[in-house]
Amino acid sequence: MTELLTVSYRSVARLSEPDTALQAILAESRNNNARFGITGILLFDGTYFMQTIEGPLDETSTLFTRIVNDRRHDDVVPFGVSKIETRSFPDWTMELIGPETASRIVPDMADFDFTDRRLSQVHKTVTALAA
Repeated sequence: MTELLTVSYRSVARLSEPDTALQAILAESRNNNARFGITGILLFDGTYFMQTIEGPLDETSTLFTRIVNDRRHDDVVPFGVSKIETRSFPDWTMELIGPETASRIVPDMADFDFTDRRLSQVHKTVTALAA
């Protein structure tokens, strides 16, 4: 059985044209993630990104390294890093939650409480919204 890893992070977005950049990020993520067996969500509230990626250990670790070095954001704060047995977002190669909805789900993005409990609340809200 393949070991699965989940990684979440929050970062400050550095997008000159957010709408165009977000669509490019989403298309690129869906294409690459499908090839490497990675799934997840990306929330963007207009200032911050919050993302969870999950998938095979090596591929997810490699992707996170690329994310940390991506110039479209900085101040990457990882949290919720652990091996998992099942995915939270098994059907989403990458799903984008935009500013209006992201601000409702995580109104405290700037002062986010980086705990597993808080991350679990965000995940539950996102999956309930998708259902």
